[in-house]
Amino acid sequence: MEQIYAFFCSRYGNISYDELLNMGYEEFSAKLSSIPEDEPIYKIFKSRSIEVNKIKDKEERKYWVEMKQVNRIPDIYLSTNEVDNILRNKVRGFKDGERLNKV
Repeated sequence: MEQIYAFFCSRYGNISYDELLNMGYEEFSAKLSSIPEDEPIYKIFKSRSIEVNKIKDKEERKYWVEMKQVNRIPDIYLSTNEVDNILRNKVRGFKDGERLNKV
């Protein structure tokens, strides 16, 4: 999400993180669709969605397989207890006047 936010800030001026999170689907989708192919984030999105088994060229397929691995979304699994502890600490921090985004 930070990469999208950084791209939006550079492309559309100073946009707050809250504005990004509260952006409607249609506006968000339209802005994502307008990302030029020469932007690094474009290649990240493409690497996550490309179907490498449909690529005929061996070198190109190898490239996109590597890019898929580099840019994959990590699998993060937390137990219920871990989630409860994180939420409990955030609520406690909020009550103490700390920022909510600290974990």
